Amino acid sequence: MPAFTRRARRFSGILATLFLAVATIFGGCGLIYTDVRTPHAYRSATPADVKAAPSDETVTGSACARAVLFLVAWGDAGYAAAIHDALGERAGAILYDVRTDIQLKSYVLGAYTKACTIVTGRIGRP
Repeated sequence: MPAFTRRARRFSGILATLFLAVATIFGGCGLIYTDVRTPHAYRSATPADVKAAPSDETVTGSACARAVLFLVAWGDAGYAAAIHDALGERAGAILYDVRTDIQLKSYVLGAYTKACTIVTGRIGRP
């Protein structure tokens, strides 16, 4: 087998391995821009657990964490912070029938990333 053919096969094998490695690392996210929203589970009260009324207000709250260049990260993207944001100053209120989502935004290979927990629920009284 000529040396050129052996080198070409070797190069194509290295190229295929490199492609698989890059696809694995960046699988599921865009290289330039990512905006993904996924549902998550959160155990909450049901209308039967609280004093629910048809006029109960529906509210949304969010809590976010940010990161720059995978080096520095800050923020609280937890459920408790998102629920606190949704309830605001409503003392003694409780959220029921809660739905949660996680939203991820990333720019230019993760140079800036923002991950938010978003909760939506109805306000009731215990």
